[in-house]
Amino acid sequence: MVGAFKNVFGEDLSISSGPWCWIRGCLKNMEIVKWMTITGKGWEIATYIVTAFLYIYLKYYMIKRRRREHAPDLRYSQISMHLRDDDENYVLLWFVLYLLRIWGTARYGIFVFRVIHGKDVYNFDETDMVLMHLQSIGDSAQAFCNCLLFCVKDTTVRRGIWRNLCWRERDRQLRDYNQIH
Repeated sequence: MVGAFKNVFGEDLSISSGPWCWIRGCLKNMEIVKWMTITGKGWEIATYIVTAFLYIYLKYYMIKRRRREHAPDLRYSQISMHLRDDDENYVLLWFVLYLLRIWGTARYGIFVFRVIHGKDVYNFDETDMVLMHLQSIGDSAQAFCNCLLFCVKDTTVRRGIWRNLCWRERDRQLRDYNQIH
């Protein structure tokens, strides 16, 4: 909301920005860094830190619980009635987030470094090109990978989807049969 109020959103028409095209290009470089941090990358870096902390805490809790109960193969469903064995897959979300989004954060770091040290930020070299393509692929692939974790790898959801697909086919066959007879 603040970014829209300050009128910093817009097209920068620069090939070097790629997936960061939401910040106006006519701003000073330090302003661009500030608004990129406030409106996107700052939140993303905070997400990295929070998910890393939660992952470490969860792993520590599971190790502590396994040692206390002398159960090296203790599953999530044995800890709480509200958890299923498939819920352990969701612990991998932090890894998916890091693997797919780190390229844009690396580009952001390089951009900030260039701005701070007075380097030419618009000199688009091969490293920027590779990182920009990886960022474009990673940013788009995050939803796909989340779908794999939440829908395909989760047994309950996968069975529900399959059941709905099979019921629809059976319902269509019944409708066709009833229309004929």
